[in-house]
Amino acid sequence: MNERSVASLERYLHFPHTRVMLDGESRCWETARKYLDDFQSRLEEDSWHSTELLSVDTEIISKKKCHTRISFKRLRRDGSIINTYHSLYVITEKNKSWGILFGSGTG
Repeated sequence: MNERSVASLERYLHFPHTRVMLDGESRCWETARKYLDDFQSRLEEDSWHSTELLSVDTEIISKKKCHTRISFKRLRRDGSIINTYHSLYVITEKNKSWGILFGSGTG
């Protein structure tokens, strides 16, 4: 479940947080609040309501890093599909906490 909360983002993402977008451009957010504001404004354009996880594949790289590939679809309130997306996340342990440091994807 996506809680759309700053506290959840601070728990599961490391900041600053970087993403490579579909067009190849990178974006970096210094805080969870800035990330959430940007994320919500992008998704409001599509009338996004929820996300359905389709697959997850994780490869452990070291004791402090793993790579996770996911596929998911975004849905409108009526259940219609906006699109299906694929992402790669680099998850690291920092300050005794695991979180997504970097992402790259199609959505």
